[in-house]
Amino acid sequence: MINYRALIITGFLFIAFVALAIKLFNIQIANNEYYALIAERQQNKPQIVKAERGLIKDINGEVLCYTRDNISFFVDTRMMDDKKVDSIAALFSKVIGKPKNYYKNIIAEGVRNVCVEKKVPMDKALILKKAAIEGLFYEEDFTRVYPYGSLASHVIGYVDKEMKGVEGIEKIYNDKLTGTDGNYVFERDVIGRIISVDENLSEAPAAGDNINLTINKTYQKILEEELANGLKKFGGASALGIIMNPNTGEIYALTNNPDFDPANYEVFTAASRRNRTLTDTYEPGSTMKSIIMSILLDQNLVQENEVINTENGTYIIKKAKISDTHPHAQLTVKEILEQSSNVGIAKLVGRLNDELLYKYLRDFGFSNSTSIDLPGEAEGFLKKPGNFNPLTKPFLSFGYEISVTPLQMISAYSAIVNGGTLYQPYILKLITNPNGIVIEENRPKKIRTVIGKSASEKMKNFMVGVIENGTGTAAQLDNVLVGGKTGTSQKLVDKSYSSSKHNSSFVGFFPADNPKIICLILVDAPEVGKYGGLVAAPIFHDVAKRIIEADLNLVPDKQKIVREKNLVDQLIADIKSAPVNTSKSYLNVPSPSKNETNVRRIFKLNETIMPNLINTSMRDAIAQLNQLGLKYKIVGNGKVTWHSIEPGTAITAGDTCFVKCEQSKKLNSVRMR
Repeated sequence: MINYRALIITGFLFIAFVALAIKLFNIQIANNEYYALIAERQQNKPQIVKAERGLIKDINGEVLCYTRDNISFFVDTRMMDDKKVDSIAALFSKVIGKPKNYYKNIIAEGVRNVCVEKKVPMDKALILKKAAIEGLFYEEDFTRVYPYGSLASHVIGYVDKEMKGVEGIEKIYNDKLTGTDGNYVFERDVIGRIISVDENLSEAPAAGDNINLTINKTYQKILEEELANGLKKFGGASALGIIMNPNTGEIYALTNNPDFDPANYEVFTAASRRNRTLTDTYEPGSTMKSIIMSILLDQNLVQENEVINTENGTYIIKKAKISDTHPHAQLTVKEILEQSSNVGIAKLVGRLNDELLYKYLRDFGFSNSTSIDLPGEAEGFLKKPGNFNPLTKPFLSFGYEISVTPLQMISAYSAIVNGGTLYQPYILKLITNPNGIVIEENRPKKIRTVIGKSASEKMKNFMVGVIENGTGTAAQLDNVLVGGKTGTSQKLVDKSYSSSKHNSSFVGFFPADNPKIICLILVDAPEVGKYGGLVAAPIFHDVAKRIIEADLNLVPDKQKIVREKNLVDQLIADIKSAPVNTSKSYLNVPSPSKNETNVRRIFKLNETIMPNLINTSMRDAIAQLNQLGLKYKIVGNGKVTWHSIEPGTAITAGDTCFVKCEQSKKLNSVRMR
């Protein structure tokens, strides 16, 4: 009996031992991978927790860029069966709204860990996280958010898929914005749910620092909208603008059109993403005249009312013809700037020796990096005195044989109007930690004194004259006095200067007596108007008007300005003469023009080339314009002295031509002092 019971007990023990061995074999060998995964999910092991990227704000604390904490969900396909797949597909279909088969296909086609839904918003993620399905797990997946779309995109820049800064502020201050990742040690249950956190072994992530810019969101929005309106009105390949504090170097707004959406940067072209205010150079045209004039004044080489023989608009230097759009026999020094006389400034620049001129231009920042805290800045081009030829200084005086960036030009103009100090432009105002404590702050940085205060004051007066009496009347404001200078330069197309493609620019500042704002507008190849006074100056006017209306503290004492309207100043902008380029010279001279006989000519209605109307009577000019199907606006009486569509230019019926007529009169020539 006793032996029988012992045998039964021994048999049960043997069966239990065999069952245990089979189970161990199943766990350790047959299904080792499956149970290893379960064990891995349950282990107390560290898990990296990503740090939140810092904020980017404008000068008033408005958030221009932030990070949204989304959740991405994954499925381990090695732990799936039909029942689990169906449960997961049903859950996600209900919460997200996509078909069940969409998720079933993802899981069926996946290998190992498969992402079934990426960057789920937190409200939906909380619902999904409550589901306890073995093999379903999730990770934090931050999204960089730009709440105002393309606003200030060339300043802010963007990040790649790994949340690393690629362009703009995101790139320059990537280390500050990134923060430090943390790690948590979790204890999980059998299906991966968190039971507890080992605080002794865990370290919380440290969010990145916050970047406060000098950018004013309101100014930025106005500048972008008015540039877009200007391109729509005048046409053109592109446009850009900069608004700056001339007394500190702070950039209040900076934009390029076309721009891009930082959240979807990959769908935009590299050209759209390029910050042309820093990377692209151009020949500035007549905006260079203010630079040259300020040097002459600083050296006491000219007097405001000194009269210069401007040769009735045509001046020959070494067989090179320099011409003025508005011919004058003589002009004062101040009027040379107001009327944008190429002849006048070409004569005056001869009073500066080569080395002195070069030194001043370098001091103004040309051919030097401004060292702004944005990537990709170009240095521009300026000939050294040893490479000057007899035509270098005359052409340089009205903006050729030099290339500059828009940022260099506005920085140089700031020095002209702020008393003579060149400041380093900057876009970072301050850096704060996540608790709001300031850890770094930018302050105005003086580079050097370029001109004296006396020359600066005279130049402000001269540039007010440009707006009130000269080529920049389209920039006038009704209740705030403005100063500035127009600029137009012919573009190099296929290594020769184009008569139909121009860079049209304007640099203006206000209020004129105490400049607080300076703004540069540059339009590439406008199709209507073409010239700085007809394209860039009106855009500046609209920008300045809206800024003053939006910021009541900017110009608190506004007064109505009474002016006598001068239609000539309103309709005619300065045109710069650019020589024809050949393969033998960087900047060659134009061929002598053929003498035009003053006879009346009849044109066929299908004529597509603009004739030369200079010296024809107003009546004959009107007849020819009508024959050509052109619209026209005529100012003055007598013979034609200028028209906006250049002779030989292709025309289309319906184009508008501005025409200036003057009565013949004899003027005495005045010898240049």
